Amino acid sequence: MEIIREIESDPALRASLRAVLLGDEILELPTLVAANTSAIAELKGAVAKLIEAQERTDATVGRLAEAQERTDATVGRLAEAQERTDATVGRLATAVGKLEENLGEIVEVSCAAVLGAVAEMKGWTAIDAPGPIDVGEGEVDVRGRFSTTEGEVVVLAEAKSRLRGGDVKKWARRVTDETWRARHLYEGFGGTVLAYVYGTLVYADAYAEARRVGIGVIGPEGEREAAVAL
Repeated sequence: MEIIREIESDPALRASLRAVLLGDEILELPTLVAANTSAIAELKGAVAKLIEAQERTDATVGRLAEAQERTDATVGRLAEAQERTDATVGRLATAVGKLEENLGEIVEVSCAAVLGAVAEMKGWTAIDAPGPIDVGEGEVDVRGRFSTTEGEVVVLAEAKSRLRGGDVKKWARRVTDETWRARHLYEGFGGTVLAYVYGTLVYADAYAEARRVGIGVIGPEGEREAAVAL
């Protein structure tokens, strides 16, 4: 009993006795438990943060999916609009083509009518009234054949809504080419050939070029420059 009282009265002796009886592992257990408790608490906090982050990610993905759906719908509407635009452009191109074709025909008809009037004013008699021809190797906008006091005359004309110097130069090269001219004149014709250009609107350089090469110029009101025999 004496030793028990001694142990109870001596803290150092009690600590030594506990170390002997329990061992270091048992004595460190409270510290380990406290450390594990702290680690578990930190882990729970980290898991909670991960859950919150996942929720935010899910919400963001949802918004992105909605935005993608709206984008797809917009792209679909744009594609439909593009198809309608392409169809409209196609119809407009067709209409413009027809309009240009009709305008070309109107200009050629006007050219033929003016040439007929010019010939009448000169006192010529029409053998073949002015009009377009197509001989297979190319067409002439207007060709006419007339009887005059000086013999037969054939008139070849190029018609443009807007007549420029370049048009006159190109036409001059064509009508002065003997091979080309032989294909577009009347068979066996040996009279005078006159070349004209017609323009609803005639630019100054067209007049200058026409005078230089001897080609006549006519417009809706009649002859503007006389032609020289080729």
